[in-house]
Amino acid sequence: MNYCPNCGAELRAGAKFCPTCGYNVVQDEPIENESAEAATQTTQETFKLELEQAEGLNITRAAIKKRAQEKLSGRYGEWCKTIILLIVARFIAGFLFQIAYVHFFANGMLQLFSVFMPYSAYGYGYNYGYGSPYASFSLFLWFLLMIIAIILIFLIAALSTAVLQWCAIHTLRGNRADGLKIFAYFIKSQKDRILKANILIAIYTFLWSLLFVIPGIIKSASYAMTNYLLEKDDRLSASEAILLSRQIMHGYKLEFLILRYSFFFWHIATIFQVTNFYVMPYQNVTEIQFLDMLYNHYVAQNK
Repeated sequence: MNYCPNCGAELRAGAKFCPTCGYNVVQDEPIENESAEAATQTTQETFKLELEQAEGLNITRAAIKKRAQEKLSGRYGEWCKTIILLIVARFIAGFLFQIAYVHFFANGMLQLFSVFMPYSAYGYGYNYGYGSPYASFSLFLWFLLMIIAIILIFLIAALSTAVLQWCAIHTLRGNRADGLKIFAYFIKSQKDRILKANILIAIYTFLWSLLFVIPGIIKSASYAMTNYLLEKDDRLSASEAILLSRQIMHGYKLEFLILRYSFFFWHIATIFQVTNFYVMPYQNVTEIQFLDMLYNHYVAQNK
């Protein structure tokens, strides 16, 4: 049984007005509906998905470069031996590839020529032995040497990145940047995790680069912190460091790429090789300075 909230008179079922005083007994319902709607809206707003936005590091590229130059002041000479060894290694690998490629291409053309024109007009052999089994074996050896040279170029490119980044880390920490000792440390004390990580990065980047280059450039930024993390924590495996690098670099890849390609005109000058002794230390220390600040920022956010 319902009663009027105003006068207390008895109300029939479904009545909207009190028959005694005329009070509107349903006037409070909209308020209740509004409260329910407000509660529903509040609940929806509480569980609304908000995308996390990456926060900047609140520092300019010029400031990062200035700090890197301060760290390198009077220490460029420490890098000379490392840079010379890298230049020599790249030159030898490139020279081997060129020699193997030229001989393979030349012998291959002569083999093909000997198949279609085995004899001269005077009845003498045209091929001078190029159609013999020995010539085929020689062609195979030049092909094998060319493949070895390509693998060597690939390994030098992958490991030179690791050596240069570790040299930059040592420079930031005030230690001597000796690339030869660092490479020996990779081989003897790191259980191949440095070699494995950098080879995997090179393979992943190459495969992504097959998709019109741009994805490879973006992925190179994702993997940029791998060597820094491997040096920071010797318990990380190669795959763990790559995964963590991708996680930390999320939202900061563009900033890193802008910083990296701000050295574009310096790289044009490195065709003379002499400027490598300035550009290589400068760029690598600058990038590691950025990664170091980003790592500290990440740690502060994820305590």
